Order: sequence, then C-alpha cells, then structure tokens
Amino acid sequence: MATARRNTSQRLTLVILILASITAITLDYRGPASQALTSVRNVARDAVAPVQRVLSEVFQPVGDFFAGAVNYGAVQADNAELRSQLGNLRRLALENQNAEQQLQQLLTVLKLPFLQNSTDVVANVISGPSSNFELTFEIDRGTADGVGSGMPVVSGAGLVGTVVSAGRSTSVVRLITDPRSRVGVRLPDGTIAVANGQGLGNLLTLSDVPASASVPRKGQLVVTSGLQGAAFPAGIPVGTVSSVKDRGGSLTQQITMKPVAQLTGLQYVAVVQWLPAA
Repeated sequence: MATARRNTSQRLTLVILILASITAITLDYRGPASQALTSVRNVARDAVAPVQRVLSEVFQPVGDFFAGAVNYGAVQADNAELRSQLGNLRRLALENQNAEQQLQQLLTVLKLPFLQNSTDVVANVISGPSSNFELTFEIDRGTADGVGSGMPVVSGAGLVGTVVSAGRSTSVVRLITDPRSRVGVRLPDGTIAVANGQGLGNLLTLSDVPASASVPRKGQLVVTSGLQGAAFPAGIPVGTVSSVKDRGGSLTQQITMKPVAQLTGLQYVAVVQWLPAA
C-alpha cells in the first residue's frame, strides 16, 4: 500500500514538474522578472531532460520502424530501377565489344595481302553450321553479286571454305573442316599434299606426303598449291603444322595441321572471284 502511494506521489511530482517546465519555457517576460524567469526555465529543463531522454529512447525505434515501413516500397522500386540500369549498361558493354570484334573482322577482310591479283566480294554471315555433320554456313551474297559455286571463301587470316551452292542473293559455304572437304596445299619445302577435313574443332590431316619429303617443323605455314586445275588460287594460308609422326616404314608421313582461320563466330568473309581453269 505504501509502495502504491509512493509511486502515485512520484508520478504526481513528475507531472507537476513537466507542467511547470512547459509553462516556464513558453512564457516570455520582459523587464526585471526576465532573469528570474530564465532561472526557472533552466531548472525546469534540467528536471525534464532525463524524462525526455528516456522517452526518446523508447519511441525512436518505433518511429524508425514506421518510417522504414512507409519507405520500403520506394526503396524496392529504386533498387529495381538500379538493377535495370546495371543490366542495360552490361548489355551495351557486350554490344560494343561485339561491334569492335565485327569491325576488326571487316577491316581484315577488306585488306587481304594474299589476294593481290584477285577480286573478291565481301559478305556477311547470316547463319552458322546447322550441326556437327553439316559444316556449312550461309552468306548474304549470291549470283547477283558475282558469287558462284566453287569459289574460295576466306577471312582475314586465310582459307575458310568453298561456295557449294549459290542463289541469286544468298550462298552456302562449306568449311574446310567438313569431312568432305579436300584442299590442295603446298608445304614449306614445296611438297604438294592434300588437306582433309576431320570435323568441326578437329585438326586437318595431310595425305600424300612422301616419306622422303623434308619433315616440316611444328608451326610452319601451309598454303594452297594453286596447281593447274586446282580449286584454289596459290598462296592462300590454310593452316600451320601441328604434328608429324613417323609411321614406321610407311611410304607417307602422318601430318596434322591447325587451320589458321577462326572458323567459329565468323561475321564477315570474302568470296574470291576465281574459278579453276576448265
């Protein structure tokens, strides 16, 4: 009972102090009473300050919670907008990178040092190989542009393939890695051989290289032979020697070769307007 009276008395005292402080703070006197009133204000502020701190600590988290709840939707919307902008920036960076790669391909195709005495038609690749068994791609040039079946197709690095069919505005090109592809080539020592396709991603193999021929070194460049009646003019880079194996008493050497042209991701090629002599 005594405890209840004491608590009631403390609460009453606190209320009186608060009311007195509010009254003292809000009043504004001039003249002689001003100094006395200022002293009363200061005492009242000092008395109420601990209570203000406690109330602030109690209600501040609640205020923060409601403010956060109110702003949550806006924050989510801002985050979604930022993620969208980041995605757009990444897409633009990839597009710029692809555009740079395409430009480099086009520049190298426009300047082909190994075709000084031949004319060519620059073409855009519009579809790639449909499968690992049909190693062909389509270009946006045809007979109306001077492209014909049997013409060599090159990139800035070297031989890519051969036109196998030509329509008026589009043509189909067979890659040199196609198992049906055969390319007459000349080794560094002048030996004539045939480069055979073994499938996309596989090395070319050289056939008909006599065992008596000089053994080529790894990395040496092999070019088209350009013999009379050959399907390709002379001097187009085809590949570099990858390996040479001794076949143990065989009449021919076993040689593999890596194509010099990048055969995947092609965007621009050049069709060499050249056909073998009949």
